[in-house]
Formats: sequence, structure tokens, C-alpha cells
Amino acid sequence: MNIGIFSDTYTPQVNGVVTVIRALKKGLEDRGHKVYIFTVQHPKAEAEDGVYRLLSLQFPNEPQHRIGMFFKKPIYDIARKLNLDLINTHSEFSLYLASRYVSKKFGIPSIHTLHTYYPDYVYYLPPPIKQIMQKKLPAYLRRILRSQKCVITPSVKNAEYLSGISFSKPVKIIPNGIDLSHFFDRSEELKNDAKKMRVRLGVKDSEDMIVFVGRLGAEKNVHTLIENFREITVHRDAKLVIVGDGPDRRALENLCLEKNIRDKVIFSGYFQWPEEIKQVYAASDLFMSASHSEVHPITFIEAMAMGLPIVAASDKSIENMVINNENGWTVNDDSKLWEKALEILDEPSVLERMGKKSEEIAHNFTLDKFIDNMIACYNELL
Repeated sequence: MNIGIFSDTYTPQVNGVVTVIRALKKGLEDRGHKVYIFTVQHPKAEAEDGVYRLLSLQFPNEPQHRIGMFFKKPIYDIARKLNLDLINTHSEFSLYLASRYVSKKFGIPSIHTLHTYYPDYVYYLPPPIKQIMQKKLPAYLRRILRSQKCVITPSVKNAEYLSGISFSKPVKIIPNGIDLSHFFDRSEELKNDAKKMRVRLGVKDSEDMIVFVGRLGAEKNVHTLIENFREITVHRDAKLVIVGDGPDRRALENLCLEKNIRDKVIFSGYFQWPEEIKQVYAASDLFMSASHSEVHPITFIEAMAMGLPIVAASDKSIENMVINNENGWTVNDDSKLWEKALEILDEPSVLERMGKKSEEIAHNFTLDKFIDNMIACYNELL
């Protein structure tokens, strides 16, 4: 098959959608399919075979992100040479519009992967925009996705939402999968690298290291995570490592100052994937998140593959990942995450048992299973 993947985010950007697209491209190509990526230009992007970049502008306040500029002639000239069999879109913005043009112009069937649970993002908008968007969102999604042969969602969370807004097209749940071979690494070399990472981050051997990986935006609820971590520091000597960046970073740093824990919370920025990221996981004792905005979080899967127990806010997106009292805990009351974290950290045997279970569960989200499911969906479409 010749498959066109359209996305407003791709390397060198760092996020879960990029990780999934890279895994999908690699997995399909390993099976003999041809994959062509249509995405935005980026000043730090390196040339890559089969990747076509459209003009873009920097997103306000977030230099990592770009706004694509879709012009028909360039996209037409590229697409007509590729003989695409199908299109799989992964965002709902300018590259989605480009995909619709290509699909219509050349009669190519298209499916869409919905990575975002939009009601959570609307919640953080200021009034009256929030109220307007809450009212308009269902109709908007029904309208823009009406041309798709089907919509793929990585978890039951988005599938139930689409059902609830009377979306009429078929919806398939296909869990994300990535190349976890990097994260099942238990080599002596990685153990040494993990020790060096703790030194680099300023975490002592005697301290617990708790890690969160994600975008520093309001939807990730990082301020609640920090509030919980403060409670942990009352009982244990610990450091919280926050990996990632975003518009809320300065406000979160100020919150740490207000809570008198600025010296215990490390804002590392981005790390190179997978080499540095897996070193951070290997150096950590526990993964924590207070986010409710996930759909099928890749960072959870990575942390689990590295053998970390998980403590997170209860959410349908992780109900088949984090199983209570097996590989961690999901907590209904966001303000009580710290209690479950202490239950794990206080008992080395529990920490070890849950870590092993996390690694076991992570095998459900391997790249092979993901590619099997995606190819089956593509074949059914064709």
C-alpha cells in the first residue's frame, strides 16, 4: 500500500502524536508498505525521505509548534506523483484541510485518528469563549470528520465521546503502540547511565525520584501534581523531575517557590528521545500524573515498560493501563495522589512488585500489535 499520513506535528517536535506517527511509519515500512508524511516546515527539521513539509509560521508563545499554511498547487504537485491508496490524518487543522483536498481531488479514501479529547481543552478557555465552544464543539467535530470512512481512537474515552455526540461514521478503538525495545532495556550500561542522570539532575542516591513527562499546559494539571508532591516531601526525602515544556512553565516554577519546594522540583525541559528519556525513567522510582486530558498516553506506556509503578488521576484513557494495586493506583480525588504514592514508596517490596507488573502490562502496547491492527483497518477500508 501507498499510505499518506497528514499531521500538523512531526519531528523535531516532541509529543505523543509524533511518537505514534514515527512508530506507525516504521512499522508499516518494515512490513513492505510505502509511507509518505505530509507535515509542516520547521527550522530545525532534517531532510527525511518521504516527508513533505508545507510552509508554516511559529505558533504564538510556543516556539516548538507551527501553524501550517496550505496552498493547493504545491500539495497537488506532490500528491499526484505518489499514487496514494489511502490517507490517514492525525490532526484537525491545516494539514487536515490539505488531506481533504488531496482525498477529494484524487478520489483517495481517508480515515482519521483522533488523538485529542477536546472537551478537556475547552474547559480551560476563558469565558465567554468557553461557553461558546462547549456548545459548538460537537457540531464542529461532526462536520469536519463527516468525510472520513472511519475514525480511529486510541482508547474508549474518545469513542464514548463521539457516540455521545451522535457521530454517525464508524469508530474503531486501536490502542497506541510504539517500539518499546528501547524501554525494555535492562543493561548494565543503562544502569550506569541512570546513575549519571541522577547526578546530572541533582538527585541524591538517598532521595526518591518521581518523574512526570508531558506538556506544561493547563490541561495537564501539573499544578495539582506539584501540590501532591509537596505533601510527599513532608514524609520522605524526594525530588520531582518534570520533563517537558510549555506555556505554564514559569507559573509552575513560581508555584514551587510559593510552596517552598523550588529546590526539590526540577524542570528539565525536553530530553532526547529515546536515549535520554529512557535514562530518566531508569533513574526514577515512580511515575506520577494528575492529568485528565489524555487519550492514550504514550509516556505512561514508556514508563511502564521501564518498570515504573504509576500513580495517576482516574481517567478512562488509562483504565487498561493502570490497574489498582497491581502496577499502581488511579485516584478519584486529585488532591490525594500523594497518599498512594507514599504507600508504594514506603514499601520496597510493593515498589518492586508493581514495577514488574507495569512491565508485563506494557507488552500489550507493542509496535507489532499496533501495526497488525492498523493494517487490518486499512485493508477493511480498501
